[in-house]
Amino acid sequence: MDAQSLEPPTADDAQVIAQVCRGLEQVAFKGRTLDWLRAKQSKALATPRHWDLIYGSARHFFSLRREIFEYLVKPLRSKDRDLEMLLLVGAYQLRFSHRPAHAVVNNTVSACQPLGKPWARGLINAVLRKMQRNAPKFAASPSTNNPEWLAQKIMQQYPDNAEALLYAMDQRAPMVLRVNTSKISRDDYCAELRTKAIPFALSEPAQAVALTTPQPASSLPGWAEGQIAVQELSAQFAATIALQNIPSGADAPVLFDACCAPGGKLYQLHEQLSRRFAKYTLVGNDKSTSRLEETRKIGHRLGHSNDPKIIYQNTDATAADALSAESFDVLIIDAPCSGSGTIRRNPDIRLLLQPEQIKKQQTVQLALLRNLWRGLKPGGTLVYSTCSVFEEENDHVIEKFVGEHPETRVQPLQLPFGGATRFGWQMLPSEPTTDGFFYALIRKAPAS
Repeated sequence: MDAQSLEPPTADDAQVIAQVCRGLEQVAFKGRTLDWLRAKQSKALATPRHWDLIYGSARHFFSLRREIFEYLVKPLRSKDRDLEMLLLVGAYQLRFSHRPAHAVVNNTVSACQPLGKPWARGLINAVLRKMQRNAPKFAASPSTNNPEWLAQKIMQQYPDNAEALLYAMDQRAPMVLRVNTSKISRDDYCAELRTKAIPFALSEPAQAVALTTPQPASSLPGWAEGQIAVQELSAQFAATIALQNIPSGADAPVLFDACCAPGGKLYQLHEQLSRRFAKYTLVGNDKSTSRLEETRKIGHRLGHSNDPKIIYQNTDATAADALSAESFDVLIIDAPCSGSGTIRRNPDIRLLLQPEQIKKQQTVQLALLRNLWRGLKPGGTLVYSTCSVFEEENDHVIEKFVGEHPETRVQPLQLPFGGATRFGWQMLPSEPTTDGFFYALIRKAPAS
């Protein structure tokens, strides 16, 4: 989550800008993700000011970069990429922040010193002053803020609303909470928000609360007590779909969450299962040891980590020994994907994603389906999801899979947001509160 920082510049603002530039250089030129920065170079994201600058600059990277190049007399040398990032951070503030233009220019120029390049002060000042004097360039179409291949793919697959979708990808993502109903009702939690004068809106599913203005999660009432989790709205439907499609007659259902980290749907399922079943087993699997450990920590805060009904498993779900044959009533596969539906939430995806990666992800998605399908009991349910807007990772995957398995029965879905596709349901970030998210529901034919 990125939050807009409106506090006045401080004396060390030049140092903050320099730290952001170093972090942004890691993303733009060294293929690092913002998640990597959080883990390995935390100085780049140390304060809300850092977050605003690095997320905002990444979000508008392509359009700002094109504009900067218009004002450069000659290209910067490869060893001066940090200066290119400095111009980008300054340009972001000029075009998208509420800060006075003169302060933006002065603070950005001052950042040349902590970057070790005081000789560049005149260059940075000249380019930003030109931007200050002139109207923004390339503002006619959101497609200019994307790699050409990405804009073309969106326009090809969504010809009727491509502009709205591309525009939405440039906006700040909404912040949505999931109320932990094992600790507090949504109504009671909303009363807490009103007491703290935190504006919000209610939404489906029944545990969701959308904040009007994003803010640090730790500052929210009930956070330390585990009353809430931050969970994107579209992702909250996975548990609802799974719960509604537990096979009839399964009075002690067994469910397998194949890619459970960071635990949103896992713990949401647990909270809802506990109200409906006296006995059940919920296996939370992830191949990443570190991500599974982080999932357990989140479960501890929510009060779920010691519940014996939850079994944690650290296995590659494409491996032959990931599960036993015909063991589960419900399989949930939130498959690894391009993340194209979450670009406004993770703007580094726009910089890092390459078209050939989509094909590679499709191979993994099919491997997960083919391997885990054998662990589903006859009459059982499989919930497949991705946070992608690309049909190659969604309908095409399901079409190929069901074509290989005559015992599959694709079930129709109806959700409050988005629309039906040939094999599932697609939500888009052009909706006010949803990311791009795809669901498909598949049943295994009962034993004859």
